[in-house]
Amino acid sequence: MKNKPFIVAISGVKNSGKTTLVTKLITKLTTLGYKVATIKHDGHDFEGDVPGTDSFRHKEAGAYGTAVFSNSKFMIIKEQNSITEKELIKNFKEADFILLEGFKFSNYPKIEVVREEISRSYVCKKETIIAIATNLTCGFDGINTVDINDIEKIIEEIFNYMNIRIINNDSN
Repeated sequence: MKNKPFIVAISGVKNSGKTTLVTKLITKLTTLGYKVATIKHDGHDFEGDVPGTDSFRHKEAGAYGTAVFSNSKFMIIKEQNSITEKELIKNFKEADFILLEGFKFSNYPKIEVVREEISRSYVCKKETIIAIATNLTCGFDGINTVDINDIEKIIEEIFNYMNIRIINNDSN
């Protein structure tokens, strides 16, 4: 696959179903043989470790950063004034896809989730939207729409955008 990793944002308003869509896309893409990573922006501060663990106790004691690792994985929690997804993307060089959850005002290509129960219009810049995944039957100003539950069609829209014809990692 050329230009990897391919970065696509799954965007939409709060509670629109972004996480549900991301998990379904991960499942389908990994089934197809692709290596997928995710990055989620949290607009609020979050607790990245579990109270009671050694690393949590280290942070509570005043460490500005802590890392935990085993033979097959690692986790780093580090306090710093600012971080961008671009810095985090560097950690996933071997990924075929990086799915960004959120990032609705970014310039990344995106699938926007618009669910009738939550919103009736898109919020992202039109020129960044690959398609709108929705349960509404109306059109959206000339933007491609796809049923929110049709994961294969959503992936097809992403692949069409990327100009990939064969959805099989062995053939790319």
